[in-house]
Amino acid sequence: MNAHHAIVLVGLMGSGKTTVGKRIAQELGYSFADSDDFVASTAGKSVRDIFSQDGEAVFRAYESDAIRSILADGNSPIVLATGGGAVISSENRSVISNHASHVVWLDASVDDLVVRTQSGAGRPLLDGDASKTLQSLSDQRSAWYEEVATLRIDTRGKSVTKVCSAVLEAVRAGANHE
Repeated sequence: MNAHHAIVLVGLMGSGKTTVGKRIAQELGYSFADSDDFVASTAGKSVRDIFSQDGEAVFRAYESDAIRSILADGNSPIVLATGGGAVISSENRSVISNHASHVVWLDASVDDLVVRTQSGAGRPLLDGDASKTLQSLSDQRSAWYEEVATLRIDTRGKSVTKVCSAVLEAVRAGANHE
């Protein structure tokens, strides 16, 4: 895919990747894809079912295939919302870096993430103490988000509209960092 036509959103679960991704794709006239939805469609079962029946390693393999397939398609400009753990894989980080003109890290506070993910629906990693889990995931993944991101948007205290505006402004300006 032409690197000038792919925007990839990364960040922890609940950071707003899907919501923001759909809005900026619509605003830019790009296609939108969510790697978790792609995985569920390919596997024929929900992400939660993949985790519980097949394990996280199987899910991560599906996820890598999804990211590679979506970004290698090249038929139209696209916004891709990745799963929160997509950056765990060095292969995924490389594919994302090599195929995206903008990799946007939606950085949210753990407190905000806890509120946004309260239902826990479809989020198997949040079974148990969500706050503790999200803090641990943040600690583990922040360096990877930092590594792959060309733009970091702090979502604390910002509405979805403000986050979308910040992303669009940076993308349109060709900025690499906020």
